[in-house]
Amino acid sequence: MSNHRFRRFTVSNCEIAFEWKGGRRLANNQDVAYILPSDQTEVDRLQLNHNLWKNVVGGLFKSPLHDKLTEGCRVIDIGCGPGWWTLDMARLYPNSEFIGIDMADVFITKDKPDNVTFRIMNAGTGLAFEDESFDFVFQRFLVMGFPTDQYILSINEIKRILKPSGYLEIIELVNDYKNAGPAFKNINKWINNALAARNMDSFIADKISSFLSDAGYADIRDINYDVPIGSWGGEPGEMFLAIQRLALPAVKVMITELTDVTAKEYDDNLELAFKEVDVSQISTRFRLIYATK
Repeated sequence: MSNHRFRRFTVSNCEIAFEWKGGRRLANNQDVAYILPSDQTEVDRLQLNHNLWKNVVGGLFKSPLHDKLTEGCRVIDIGCGPGWWTLDMARLYPNSEFIGIDMADVFITKDKPDNVTFRIMNAGTGLAFEDESFDFVFQRFLVMGFPTDQYILSINEIKRILKPSGYLEIIELVNDYKNAGPAFKNINKWINNALAARNMDSFIADKISSFLSDAGYADIRDINYDVPIGSWGGEPGEMFLAIQRLALPAVKVMITELTDVTAKEYDDNLELAFKEVDVSQISTRFRLIYATK
């Protein structure tokens, strides 16, 4: 690993540096707030996450855009990661154009449809696209990617690049474990503290509708989901437990870097946490919000 401590990508004047910590590849750039890894293990987790959300939501999106997507329109996926959503949408709607942007080159390009383009871009500092150039903007799971000021900037930048009557759709995690036992309560507290150290808000999802209203969006719809963790929750619960088994080790570096929790303390606590899920019937809140310009 030592020979590859830093790796840089340059696309469209966007240069992102990475470093290895605790065996995970992390952004090391002053303008990048994202504090989860960008490596193959994270790619695997994000694929599971994508599959879970197709199951929970009952599809790929909620915005009333099926007809426009079928006819052909322009779509951007902000913070797309490997691009699972982008690729699925592009295959489902071959007449539409899809652009996926992320700060890290973890894009899945094998068998990529011709109507998909991936670009490296740090959405936290703005969107390098023309005004009113997209019909649909999709963004999800950036609670650990944007400080509050960048989240609000993103919402305003999205409004700028949306065409009149275009749609924005956001899915976001609320870092709030329902029915948590002692170990999961510790994880909840530690994540909250680590995010606060970076001016991030574990409960930003509960404020997005207000941000959209303040920015002048219309017809705001806000849907709450309570997703189970563990076999007690059936197939979604099993899927989300598998995701947690990848996600919670991933946040270990963040917590040990930004709080006074030690690696051993975290590991010991995590072992106990996974024993709590079925006993306590733990779940996590999410919100899906969509609105029009």
